[in-house]
Amino acid sequence: MSSAGSNGVLDGRANAQCFLDWQKSVKDFKPFIHQGVLSVSRVARESGLKRNVFYTNPEIRDVLWPNLLHRLETDGVLKQRVANPVEVVMREPKRPGMGDARIKQIQEENEALKAEVSELRKRLERFQGMDEVLHTTGRLPW
Repeated sequence: MSSAGSNGVLDGRANAQCFLDWQKSVKDFKPFIHQGVLSVSRVARESGLKRNVFYTNPEIRDVLWPNLLHRLETDGVLKQRVANPVEVVMREPKRPGMGDARIKQIQEENEALKAEVSELRKRLERFQGMDEVLHTTGRLPW
C-alpha cells in the first residue's frame, strides 16, 4: 500500500508480510476457490491488498503464490494441474496462393465499385442541376 514518498521495496515487503499474515490466519481456503482455481480477486479483497500486487510484486508472484498453490494441491483442496499440457499443433495455411488471388479479386471489385460510384455521383450532380432549374422556374412536375 504505497503512499506519496514511500519506498517501493519496503512497500513490497510490507505487502508480502500482509499476504503471509493473511495466509496464516485462513483455515479453510475453499471459499477462495472459483471454478477450480484460487481466485486472486477474492484473496486480494480478503487480505487487504490490491489485486495488481499479486502480479507486480515479485516475491508474491514468484514465491508466495506458487507455494500456496502447491500446498493447496498437495492438501487436496485444489485439483492437481496437468504436468504435461497438451502440445499445441500449428496448422499450416491451406493454400498460400489463395490469399493473394482473393486479395487481387477484392482489389479489382473495389476499383470497379469506385468507378461506378464516380459515375453515379456525376449523374446525381446533373440531376441536381436539373432539379434546381425546375425549382427556380416553378416547373416542378408535382
